[in-house]
Amino acid sequence: MTKESKTSLGLKVTAAIKIRAPIYTRMFDIAKEHRDIAKQIEGKNRVLETKESMITILFAYTTLEAYINTIGTDFLDSVWSQTNKINDPLDSKWLAVSKQLASKKLGGEYSVFNKDKEPFKSFLALKRIREENLVHWKAEESEPSMTKYGLLDPIIAVFDAGKAQWACDTGKQ
Repeated sequence: MTKESKTSLGLKVTAAIKIRAPIYTRMFDIAKEHRDIAKQIEGKNRVLETKESMITILFAYTTLEAYINTIGTDFLDSVWSQTNKINDPLDSKWLAVSKQLASKKLGGEYSVFNKDKEPFKSFLALKRIREENLVHWKAEESEPSMTKYGLLDPIIAVFDAGKAQWACDTGKQ
């Protein structure tokens, strides 16, 4: 969008106006909305509970991806451009951004994240569920797992209202 105005000398000046929506907040709202639906139907409709849990997990993870891209862009300038070009996995980006921001603020190599501790441990589990059970799912037969709903495919057994709640808690952390 551009806006034209005139200076005191009568010259036309065109200024570009740019905006950016915090899209990650809307993504997280979607995750929470579907978590709430999964919780409302928990134990009543397994197929719908599974679907709502899947949507929650996808949007909780996507929220974190959009958020780290925003933080990197806003606070790391050209360093982020180099980090983002590498096309690293999301967990590597989180660690890199954490280290770079800490070194800017504290002057040393430090990260608030540790792969073996929370909240990063849950983030890695969320990534694994997203990748192995949804995005890169292998169409293989497997032994059924016993759940509170009875025997289910182990891939489907992962998705329930409890997992939807956990995914939102992980995103919030």
